[in-house]
Amino acid sequence: MGDLLLRGIDDALKVELQESARRNGRSLSDEAIVQIRAALEREQRGAQTAGQRLRAVLGEAEFADGELRAIDAFRRQSDRLPPDFT
Repeated sequence: MGDLLLRGIDDALKVELQESARRNGRSLSDEAIVQIRAALEREQRGAQTAGQRLRAVLGEAEFADGELRAIDAFRRQSDRLPPDFT
């Protein structure tokens, strides 16, 4: 495993990283690795279209005709409540 030295980190960023490491029970180095990895994963996901991300979640699964009709009928209801994402 290699080492990486980061120079020129401003004090505010260092304090943020230290606080995040403390909250998550990690060393400063481990927290930096987790944060860098998460940022790179977000960047890679951002390069995908919404359809590509959905296909990655669903795999090759497809809706049956009856399911599509039920979804369409539900969407056309005028008195339906907004979705609850809790």
